Amino acid sequence: MFDKKPDIEFRIHIVVEPDEDVFHAYCPALKGLHTCGDTEEEAIDNAKNAAIAYLHSLIKHGDPIPVGALTDNEEDKMPPTPGKGMTHHTRDLVVADV
Repeated sequence: MFDKKPDIEFRIHIVVEPDEDVFHAYCPALKGLHTCGDTEEEAIDNAKNAAIAYLHSLIKHGDPIPVGALTDNEEDKMPPTPGKGMTHHTRDLVVADV
């Protein structure tokens, strides 16, 4: 009846930096994606969830995927060393049901 579309896997880079008493997280490849969390891990999780929604929307509307959002078979290249207090994280995402 209904054909299920395949899931698409991505690998993204998330930068986290302390911001007063919370942590600010953003994904340089996904313009405008900024979030925060009470802990570094919460900020990473929030950025990951926001990135899934962001990529799902791009795919749904037929918009191009930014170069920095890597598919699973592309080479993983970490950005340069972050500034003071900043940390870089790589996370794998699955965008389903697009």
